[in-house]
Amino acid sequence: MSKFQKEFEKALKLIEKSNNILIISHKNPDGDTIGSNLSLRKVLICDFGKNVTSVCADPLPKSLLFLPDSNVFENKIDPNKHDLIITVDASSVDQLKFAEIDEKFLKSGKAIINIDHHPTNKKFGTLNIVDENASCATEILYYFFEFVKATIVPSTATHLLAGLYNDTGSFMHSNTSSSSYKIASKLLEAGAALPRIVKHMFKTQSIEQLRLWGKVLSNARLNKKGTLVSKITNDDFYETNSTPRDLMGVINYLNSVSRSNLSILLSEDMEGHVKGSMRTSKNDVNVASLCEKLGGGGHKKAAGFTIPGKIVTEEVWRIEEE
Repeated sequence: MSKFQKEFEKALKLIEKSNNILIISHKNPDGDTIGSNLSLRKVLICDFGKNVTSVCADPLPKSLLFLPDSNVFENKIDPNKHDLIITVDASSVDQLKFAEIDEKFLKSGKAIINIDHHPTNKKFGTLNIVDENASCATEILYYFFEFVKATIVPSTATHLLAGLYNDTGSFMHSNTSSSSYKIASKLLEAGAALPRIVKHMFKTQSIEQLRLWGKVLSNARLNKKGTLVSKITNDDFYETNSTPRDLMGVINYLNSVSRSNLSILLSEDMEGHVKGSMRTSKNDVNVASLCEKLGGGGHKKAAGFTIPGKIVTEEVWRIEEE
């Protein structure tokens, strides 16, 4: 993280001269954006004595409500009330889902620190701390906390480890590095609650979620080119009494099919949009570039997009000569 020495210094100066700080997590929050928000919030309050507001446009999923201080999030903002805005784990302004932060606001010169690890990041901040080689945003924050000599209490360690555990897929994804294990070790020494993270984020599922996942798996189709596709419609959510949040994690099961080069899950979001999640384990496939063409983004092996519309099923028949 020495390459971010100058950026860390600039961030520290902005924090020191600010009183009211707004931290924004991305929509449809996961463990990384929430862990980043809450860990940064704790450090800014306890080590810097700042007034901090944490916001997220969407409610936290049940799997993250075990995190300390998970109840502090607000879902409305007035960015003009804050002298510094920090976004965490968001690659674009659209991912924030706050209309108040638009192109006009970005051009106003308001200090915005953009902390992220996605290679498709739009660099929308006045200060961008973006490391696409980092496994998660909490990894970047861990090094920032080291830089400012922040106190890592057990709750902060839990927040940071939750982000690391989330984005590395419990240390199974290809973005897991030696740094991931080193940081995890330090966080465990600091009192991170690993058993609770594992239980709530990866080992707790409702019967409704299992029924929904059953539909995802039964709808899966693999073509001759090795593309595996499945779909979920609003009717599937109603039938299983589930929500789009219950799809979190199932794409990794689709991606485990040995003959698959690319896995795609298309799902309606009950609000007139179709969300696409893509995964691959192949080094010569870049799903981020595919999703970027549809207004989305992400990582080379894990990305997504959202577009207006609905899923329509068509049945095609053909005759092949034997």
